[in-house]
Amino acid sequence: MTTVHLRRRDQVPAEDRWNVASIYATDEAWEQALAAAGDLPERVASYEGHLGESQEVLAEALEAYFGANREMEKIYVYAHLRADEDLGNSHYQQMVDRARSAYIALSAATAYLAPEILTIPDERISSWIAAGPASTYRVWLQELLRGKPHTLSPAEERILAMASEPLSTFSQVFGVLKNVDLSARLPEAPSDDGSVDQLTHASFITRLESRNREVRRQAFEGYYREFKGNRNTIVTTMSGAVKTHVFNARVRNFGSAIEASLFDDHVEVAVYDALIAAMHNALPVFYRYMDLRRRLLGLDKLHMYDIYVPAVPEVSLKYTFDEAADIVCQALAPLGQDYVSTLRQGIDGGWMDRYENVGKHSGAYSSGCYDTQPFILLNFTGTLDAVFTMAHELGHSMHSWLSNHSQPYHQADYPILLAEVASTTNEALLNRYLLNTIDDRNVRAYLIDRYLDGFRGTMFRQTMFAEFEKAMHGSVEAGQPMTADGLDALYYGLVKEYYGDSVAFDEQDAPIAWEWARIDHFFYNFYVYKYATGMASAVAIERAISEGQPGALERYLTFLKAGGSAEPLQTLKGAGVDLTTPVPVAAALSEFERLLGELEALMS
Repeated sequence: MTTVHLRRRDQVPAEDRWNVASIYATDEAWEQALAAAGDLPERVASYEGHLGESQEVLAEALEAYFGANREMEKIYVYAHLRADEDLGNSHYQQMVDRARSAYIALSAATAYLAPEILTIPDERISSWIAAGPASTYRVWLQELLRGKPHTLSPAEERILAMASEPLSTFSQVFGVLKNVDLSARLPEAPSDDGSVDQLTHASFITRLESRNREVRRQAFEGYYREFKGNRNTIVTTMSGAVKTHVFNARVRNFGSAIEASLFDDHVEVAVYDALIAAMHNALPVFYRYMDLRRRLLGLDKLHMYDIYVPAVPEVSLKYTFDEAADIVCQALAPLGQDYVSTLRQGIDGGWMDRYENVGKHSGAYSSGCYDTQPFILLNFTGTLDAVFTMAHELGHSMHSWLSNHSQPYHQADYPILLAEVASTTNEALLNRYLLNTIDDRNVRAYLIDRYLDGFRGTMFRQTMFAEFEKAMHGSVEAGQPMTADGLDALYYGLVKEYYGDSVAFDEQDAPIAWEWARIDHFFYNFYVYKYATGMASAVAIERAISEGQPGALERYLTFLKAGGSAEPLQTLKGAGVDLTTPVPVAAALSEFERLLGELEALMS
């Protein structure tokens, strides 16, 4: 066995690091900035009680508020990037804590802003928004005023704010139970090399990807058996979380928890329901995919522990960082010369922290703020997945770059509903580029299978989660008790409906009924549907651009520059994707069916 010796952070050459010094040249400069920011809370708080006096005062207060937040973002971003370079470096961990404390102090000092603005008479604030200094903040103020019917009195808001911390403990209890207590009790299971060791949440997925079916079966049964033994505790915490969602919705005069959750994104419940309906209509095509997987794996019937193993054997492709960057830039050429030029400058100019080192944060992410360049943390390994990860994170970074360079600070942030569109569009462009340039039958089959499995996990599975989540909240709103047996039956029924007859659904599949008990996102209040709409939007956009549809590229670049300057669905509609209609989801499913047909032909 080869032992990999990771470099210490101080051994990483400058060309492999992100350029954090572009924010503050030294830690001492950061210290000076933090000290100078000490009076920001007091400066913004000085406007309390005066916001309604004139629109000039309101504009000054908002300028001070947004200016303070801009400065604090820079301070925090520098500290968290430095800390993630080596999580064992206590100096930078302390800097993160100090930056977070300063942020909390600013938040506390500015908490009066929204409630006080909402006390300004409607006619007066409307005239201020229409013209004059305060109109600079029109979008932000209109969004604030939109929530007025769901905003309580200052005293009631203070009570809700005080209650938010204890009411959030349900998800915290679940996190501790799952990641600490339950983790320590997970059973042992065999691995591919014949060794037997204790399962972890990460190694469980690795075992399910094994080509050895017995390894998959034992991991599946052992892992879910532990959740079965804890599901009564978990259902109690989940019931508390759902009841909190329902309580908050009712207190704020919403018709339902789902309506309250979708409100900030301007999404109607009908859009959520239409997604579920579209996926149900597409289930016959999904059953075709599942049956192809069954045949490729050489099985009479699938079991739920066969779902994660690649149907097409993985191909051995290795890339250097520079080769991967070249491929990504070539794949994204349809987005135009300016886009790729900025991308290349970022890759070569310190946007990326490229490789793993001792203590470095795992995984990958895109970070930065309005007054900094983008920063991308990678742990590049040279695999095909690593190339896709690079394209994905560059999608986030370019979205932020274009938005920040096109919008004022107070409306540059794009909402979460739109956050995954740019990154997934990049992945779709990369996948198409590779399929257009690679002739090897095995590699093409692997790429298509990888993409189809992404559809399974993002569109079908997340929509199934969304349907489960809506039913769960609906039962609580109807006054029905939430029980472990009830959730088992609800979840197992949905899994059977979504996966169809290619799965045996006998006693070996019974443990899938307990999967709901391990899903963190069920505590997040109607979040998962955004993964499915994000992928559907991205596939529709990529297809329009790649097919050269008139205006498609220009619409997409306008979307990337829009930030939070308009309602999310309107911004997306400007890119040619109208989620209030079935067209985008149907287009994505059409692409799924097209690629499925190609894989069937390749493997026939």
